[in-house]
Amino acid sequence: MRTALAGVVLLSIGALVHAQPAKEPDPRYGVTARVRLYPQATPKGTLRTALERVDAGDYSYFVAHLLDPKFVDEVVTDRASALEAATERELAQLRDFQRANPNTVVEENRVPLDPKEFRAAVTAKARNLGFKQLLKDIEAKLKEDPQAQKDMRKLLRDGAFAEADGTATASHADVKGRTLYFKKIGERWFIENKQAEEPKKEP
Repeated sequence: MRTALAGVVLLSIGALVHAQPAKEPDPRYGVTARVRLYPQATPKGTLRTALERVDAGDYSYFVAHLLDPKFVDEVVTDRASALEAATERELAQLRDFQRANPNTVVEENRVPLDPKEFRAAVTAKARNLGFKQLLKDIEAKLKEDPQAQKDMRKLLRDGAFAEADGTATASHADVKGRTLYFKKIGERWFIENKQAEEPKKEP
């Protein structure tokens, strides 16, 4: 009887463990990931989610969680570097004003006085500004090229998806030069910033 009860308990514990919901990925650039609401379990699922987010005007989610994070981080880092000097001057002026007028801002919202914390605040703001610049550029590019979204919808509707070794492509015979590339990181698929190589012409 005890053995049987022990078996039931173990099975119950096992069922509870398997029933635990998967942990959501960490936020990126202040954008919370919602993989259960916006699926990325397959390349096709990621493309569907990407089009839904763009249709909703949610470029923050599209860029932060659906595009290749390595590409996004590299662009943001590059832009943040260009913005850092101006950001430092702006925060230094604000810090000095807050120090001279301590009653204007509650303490937890003030620019840090500690040099290391101040440097971290500059970096964080510069990266946030760089991310916002990237959002504007991607939104503008998609709006300037409506055919791109039409082609992505055709790929989603009846394109050919092929997966191999953590990468995937989506192509369509009627969509020339618009092959989409995907990469898998963990359990999620992301859209890569990559284009098909043009075939080399014979000399």
